[in-house]
Amino acid sequence: MRVEGEKHLATYLREGVRQLKSQEPIKQAVRGYREAAEEIERAFYEDKLLTTIKERLTKMPEMLVPYTANIIADLLIISIEIVEVYVKNSIAIRCRCKTTDGLLDLDKLVASGELDELFSLAMSCLINERVIASVSISLEAFKNGLKSLNADAG
Repeated sequence: MRVEGEKHLATYLREGVRQLKSQEPIKQAVRGYREAAEEIERAFYEDKLLTTIKERLTKMPEMLVPYTANIIADLLIISIEIVEVYVKNSIAIRCRCKTTDGLLDLDKLVASGELDELFSLAMSCLINERVIASVSISLEAFKNGLKSLNADAG
C-alpha cells in the first residue's frame, strides 16, 4: 500500500508541476515574494502564491492540494525547478537550480524538516495511516551541483 501511495504522490506532484509550468500569476507572486523588503509583504506574496497554486491543482484529491501546494511553493520561492519526479526505492525528485544561493537554500530547506513534514502529511492522506517521511539531498548530487554552479560563475 505504501509503494502505491508513493507512486500516486509522485504522479500528483509531477502533474501538479506540469499544470503550473509557465503560469504568469505564479511567476508574479514568486517575483513579488523575492523582491519584498519586509516580512509582512513577503507573507502577502507567499499567501498569494499558495492560493494561486491551490486554485490550479485540480487534478488531484482535494485533501492533497494544501501539502502539494506548499511543497511546490517552497521550491519556487528559492528558485528550484522540479524537472522530474519518479519512484524507485522511494520518491525521487530531480531539480534544476540556477544559482549557488538557490542550492544552499534548498539544503537549508531540507535540513529544516519542513519538507519531511509536508511529505509525511501528504503520504498519510493517501494511504490513510501515519507515515514519517525523510527528505534528503544526495551528497554526490549536491557536490556536483555546487561544482557546476561555481564553474559557471567563475
